[in-house]
This record gives sequence, structure tokens and C-alpha cells, in this order.
Amino acid sequence: MPPSPKAFEFLDRLNSIGARDTSTLDPVEARKEENRQVELFLGKPEQVARIENHKIREGLAEIPIRVYWPKISGEQEDQDLYPIIVFFHGGGWVCGALDSYDELCSMLANRAESIVISVDYRLAPEHKFPEPLNDCYAATKWAYENAKFLEGDQDTIVVAGDSAGGNLAAAVPLVAKEKGGPQIAAQILIYGITDLTSDMSKYSKDKFGPSKEAMDWYAKNYLKKNSEMRNPLVSTIYGDLNGLPPAIVITAECDPLREQDLEYAKKLEQAGVKTILFDYPGMIHGFMQLPSFFPEGRDAIEKAADEIKKIYVENEM
Repeated sequence: MPPSPKAFEFLDRLNSIGARDTSTLDPVEARKEENRQVELFLGKPEQVARIENHKIREGLAEIPIRVYWPKISGEQEDQDLYPIIVFFHGGGWVCGALDSYDELCSMLANRAESIVISVDYRLAPEHKFPEPLNDCYAATKWAYENAKFLEGDQDTIVVAGDSAGGNLAAAVPLVAKEKGGPQIAAQILIYGITDLTSDMSKYSKDKFGPSKEAMDWYAKNYLKKNSEMRNPLVSTIYGDLNGLPPAIVITAECDPLREQDLEYAKKLEQAGVKTILFDYPGMIHGFMQLPSFFPEGRDAIEKAADEIKKIYVENEM
């Protein structure tokens, strides 16, 4: 089906402020421009029980995190421990900020009745691969080791992310498997980058997601050399997917990344990984980040939350 009317309204709003293509800018300006654009569509974050900002030390680096505790009522008020979702924001490894994901993370915490840890990993090109991935793995390991201190369930650690964050959420379980931990209960891959070698030619100048030009710009900034595109921790589609945790894959019909995500979901299933696919007709890249603007974004958060609650119940049985 064609893009949703909301998708065209999205473009009209961007045009009304003279939005610039971030891939034509230097990284510092691109970050400012992306934040300016996202602010047009963000709603007020849901109230949660509490939010805390902390820093994780990894070697000489300090990784800022924002922790959301769910606001719940009824029977769940007496729940001793909560699932923990470690969330990695999008932005092509170059852009993105915690504030731009407050709405998504607060809603996900409440709907999934989970603690959400949003990770402000270091950005490229100042910090190229594998530094952003190392930060995300370190944050996941920290969440596992400090689960009880957070009032979280060590057996239900979920990694999640959108776009480049979806790439990192797919790569962290591969790193954890290689390093022998921590145990990850599930991975939520939201229109993630899973294959940087994919031919994006037909998406040149695309307006509904990362264009070929944008993907080339992201790769140039993230990687030290082109040969890294086939590294399984960069393009996870080349990884050994056997033994990975269950996956929830969320795609948008009009997103240039959809084809590689559907292929990745297929490869996960072929590797014996339980995979649930939510494919949204008429939607565009980024819709789940903006649940106040896209009703489908709210629906996707609720569907992902339901799956997390099921995983938690299964772990408690």
C-alpha cells in the first residue's frame, strides 16, 4: 500500500521548517538538525514512577544512562522485580540523544511494566566502530550485574533499539554469546540496520527512511574502512545466529531498511531463533519513536510490551 497520510503530513511539517538532509552536513550540525526535526513531533512523555540519570564507567570512558521505572497499579504494585530493557537510540551511529527518546522509553516502561535503561553511547565519527557497540555491551553487562540493585529481574534482560540502535541491539547478543554472557532474554529490533552491504541504489534520495546517500554517509562516519561492512558485528546478517535469544522484529512497509530486516528475520528463524515479526503497512522509518504523532507507533510499543511481559511470566514459571 502507499505511504500513510500521516507519512505525507510528516514530510509537509519538515518542509515547513526548511528541514535539511543531515547527510549533507558535518556531524555536529547533523546532530543539531536531527534534534530540531524530531522536536516537531514529540509529545509529552508519560509519567513514570521515577527517572534517574547515571554514568557507567567502562575503562576510561563514562557512558551516561537514563533509567525509567514503571508507574503501575493494581496487582503489579506488589511485584518484587521487573524486567529490564536496555535501549539503544537511533541516528546512524552519528546522531541521536536521550531526550529524543523520552516519550518512547517512558511509554515502553509503563506498558511493559519494566525498567528501561536508555544508553547514551559514544557517537561516530569521534568514536568509530566498535566503540559505540562496546558501550552498549558494557551497559547491558552493567544492567545484568546490577539488576537486583535496580529492582530488576536478572533473568529477563532485554536489549532493544531502533535504526542504528536496532543494529546495536542485534550485535550485543552476538558479543554476549562470544564472551559467555550476560544472559539476554530477548532482542527487540526496530527497523534496524542489519546489512550495510545491501544495495540501496533504488532508494536514492528516498524521503521515507535512510536513503542510499544517508546510508553511505553513516557508514563512512561509523567505520574505519569499507571492509568492516562485512564484519558480523556491523552487518549482523553475516553473523552466526544460532543460539541467539528470541527476537521481536518491527518493520515499516515504506522504510528502505524493510527488505534487509525481513531477510534478517528469515535468517533468524532458519537458525532456530524464535522470531516474531510486526510489519506496519503504510508506515515509514522512525514511526515508533513518535507515538504521539503516529498511532501505529503507540501500537508497536504496546505489542512489544506485551511480548516482554510474556517472556517475564515464562521466566518466573
